[in-house]
Amino acid sequence: MRCPATTGYRFLPCLPRLIMLWRDFQTAGWLVIVLTVLYSLIRAAAFVVTALSLHRLAIKRRMPNPWLAWIPVIRYTLLGQLIGSSLKVTPRLTIPLVGVIMPFTAAFMILLSGSFAGQVAAVLTVVLATLCYMSLFRQHREPHALAYGLLAGLPFVEMIGCFLLWQLASGPIPDVPADPTVFRPRS
Repeated sequence: MRCPATTGYRFLPCLPRLIMLWRDFQTAGWLVIVLTVLYSLIRAAAFVVTALSLHRLAIKRRMPNPWLAWIPVIRYTLLGQLIGSSLKVTPRLTIPLVGVIMPFTAAFMILLSGSFAGQVAAVLTVVLATLCYMSLFRQHREPHALAYGLLAGLPFVEMIGCFLLWQLASGPIPDVPADPTVFRPRS
C-alpha cells in the first residue's frame, strides 16, 4: 500500500501511518508503566507479609530483636536464628552460622550487582534462603515443607510463599520442634 502523495517528496513517510505507530508506542509505554507499578505494589505487599510473619514467629518463640524482620538484608539473621543458627541440609551436611553467612551474601549480591561475583552471591543467597524456609516449615511439621520452602524462598513466587509463612506464623508453635533436616532419607 502506498501513501497518498501529499507532498512532492516520495521519501517522506506517510503521516497517518506515523500517527498510528506513535499511538501504539504510547499505548505500550503506558502498559509497561501500569504493569511495573502493579508489580512493585505486589512485591511491597509480599515484603510486608513476610516481615510480619517472621516478626510474629520471633515473638512467639520469645527471640530477641524480632524487629530485625523489617530490615531487608538483616532479616536473614533472624531467619537463621529461627532455624537454630545452623542449617541441617541432610543428616550429614550442616551449614554452620547460616544466620551470619546469609546477610553477607545478600549484601554482596546488592553491592556487586551486575558483575559475575554479584550473580554468584545472588544465587547463593536464594539457595540458602530457600533451604532455610524449608527447614523452618520442617520444624513446624508441615507435610509439604519442601514445596512451601520453594514458594517462600524463590524470587517471584515468594509472592505466594509469603502467605504460607503467614499461615505458619498464625498457627501454634510446636512444643518440641520437629527435625529441621531439609532432605531426610525415607524411613
